[in-house]
Amino acid sequence: MTQLPTKFLEDTLETRKRLVELLLEKGMVPEVDCELVKTSYLLSPIVATYGPAGINAAPFMVSYLVKDQCFEEALNELRTIEENYWGKGMLALLKGLRFILDYVYNEKCSDPGRMVSHAMSKRHTWINIMSNKQATLAILIPPDKGAYEVRTTVEIYESGPIFEYVNLLHDLMHAIPEGKRSHTWYPAMVFTVQEIYDNSYQKLGEKIYP
Repeated sequence: MTQLPTKFLEDTLETRKRLVELLLEKGMVPEVDCELVKTSYLLSPIVATYGPAGINAAPFMVSYLVKDQCFEEALNELRTIEENYWGKGMLALLKGLRFILDYVYNEKCSDPGRMVSHAMSKRHTWINIMSNKQATLAILIPPDKGAYEVRTTVEIYESGPIFEYVNLLHDLMHAIPEGKRSHTWYPAMVFTVQEIYDNSYQKLGEKIYP
């Protein structure tokens, strides 16, 4: 894959990385809580699809896959964290944040061209993706820095290593610290970037990738 635009990576992956670094440095103080609120649109973009279920748009929390050469190591580390830190509260949370910095947001391992999420129901988004394997992610850069339209192809995994990786990555923050899951594992979706448009008011839909 051609290198994604530098500004796009700075606005998305690097902004998320700085948030995790801030969490590790200061913990959940009001300043960090404010940053979490500000970046919520970035962490959970709108995923738009079309197909048999009609034109549809819904928010999905997304993260990143890691490069193929890092994948086995990253998956094994996720398994180790689950086994050794299940239910260990803040200790588990800190371990999870460190994993995200070391793998998911580390430029040597991160694959920002392949974003991942869950299909938590088999309704509109699921029906459309199963039909044509296409989706567009609308990413807002807070507080008013710009926006991106990311057109992707989508693969769905209901078993296997990628399915496990995406669900364990979710569990890092939402299950392992408390030692319980609020829901079962769901099918994993991998959004592979095909085109990116700068939707800021300065560019108004200018194509910036490829």
